[in-house]
Amino acid sequence: MASRLLARLDAAIATTRQPIELACLRAERAAFLARQGRLDDARRTLADLHARFALRPHPAVSAWTALAEGICDYFESMAPHARDRLQRAHVLSRAAELAPLRVLAAAWLAHLELMASDMTPMAAHLVEALRDAAPDHHAARWRACLVAASAYHYAGRADRARPWYDLARQHAVADGDEAALSSLMFNRATLQASQARIAAVFGCADAADAAALAHEALLGVESTASFEHGIGGASLPSMVPVVRAQLLVDEGRCAEALALYEQWFERAMADGQARLRAYFLADIAWCRLQLGREAAARADLAQSLQAVAGCETDDRAVAAARIAQVLAALGDDAQATVWRGRAERDLAAHRAEQQRLAALLDDALAAS
Repeated sequence: MASRLLARLDAAIATTRQPIELACLRAERAAFLARQGRLDDARRTLADLHARFALRPHPAVSAWTALAEGICDYFESMAPHARDRLQRAHVLSRAAELAPLRVLAAAWLAHLELMASDMTPMAAHLVEALRDAAPDHHAARWRACLVAASAYHYAGRADRARPWYDLARQHAVADGDEAALSSLMFNRATLQASQARIAAVFGCADAADAAALAHEALLGVESTASFEHGIGGASLPSMVPVVRAQLLVDEGRCAEALALYEQWFERAMADGQARLRAYFLADIAWCRLQLGREAAARADLAQSLQAVAGCETDDRAVAAARIAQVLAALGDDAQATVWRGRAERDLAAHRAEQQRLAALLDDALAAS
């Protein structure tokens, strides 16, 4: 499937004769290629721009290059320094009074801050993007609307997330940005998967409802994979398989889940998912135990126990709950009780964080 956005950028690049405008368009194209997973092509373009403007830097080119490099860093491995690059783009574009680029950088900063659970600056950058972006600045608006939708969804307010998802989709379609549509589908599916795994390990819903949640999330992940294949995208390739693996565990399809984990676990660590290491390992231990591989399950459990402290609160809660399940299945009821208690406390802390985030979003977006 050809991208309308990429075709539009290519046409503009072919016709412009102004060197600064041409350089900015090439940097914008590199950012799009990075979102498609074509990182080598994107980085070659950016290296060429650095060489061309090394002796005579231009603010607009420097800002666009910083933005594209930040997006490259994020889609390569969700690297923390991606945020530094985006902050540089934001500062440079503000100083040069490049409002469209400033609000685009603000929207991307809000996204990375949400991923880092840094909610106060996330809300500030989200408001900036929504307040200052022109109505037809679709690139900034789809990203900002997706951040608002994802934040509300993470906060447990799917009802408030839904209209923001709809707006994000409208702006992505208007921009001809198929990579944005893929991102929207994946973010929504992964948040549904998070809700499904909490329901599965904590019994937050009856068995039928939990199964329906997991099945709906799995369908969303499968749809994302099909769409990504159709548009030729390949960004962060481990993310869809490991989310699929988690959902297959919840459906009791442990052999299929384990095969995916064994194939993609190391790549997931390289792709920036190390914060989920404890949960993945607990899942793997559970699968191996269900398949009669007790010795291997014990080894995975030991690694999971070592990694659990590095998780975010919600991930730590589900990791601890899965650890408790594994311990109980191994016959260690005392330790299973300890870990179940830890899981319940972390889940309560996560619920409190959700309430604070929803209130923060309500206040921030009411003022935007």
